Amino acid sequence: MFVKQIENGLDLQEITKNIAAIYDTSLFPGESIPPHFHPDFEELYYVLSGYGLMSIGEEKQEISRSDVVYIPAPAPHTLMNTGNVPLRFVTVSVGVALDKKD
Repeated sequence: MFVKQIENGLDLQEITKNIAAIYDTSLFPGESIPPHFHPDFEELYYVLSGYGLMSIGEEKQEISRSDVVYIPAPAPHTLMNTGNVPLRFVTVSVGVALDKKD
């Protein structure tokens, strides 16, 4: 049995086959995650509390409590807390095999 706390993220690549990591993250009002992408991971964000503006590629959408956001690999994405309370969310990163063309 594997039981661990998520504190500061939990790297699962040595234990699981496809799940790379899980994070419990809080962004304070006005804070954001800078634009970035993951070439070998898709992600799910599950919003626990607060509000934010999610950007994936050219798409932007307000997100809030109980929303689940899917981020495909290797889509550029960012998230900004647009509310006046902390935005808290859980991220699950899953490894994917991307088609490689010669």
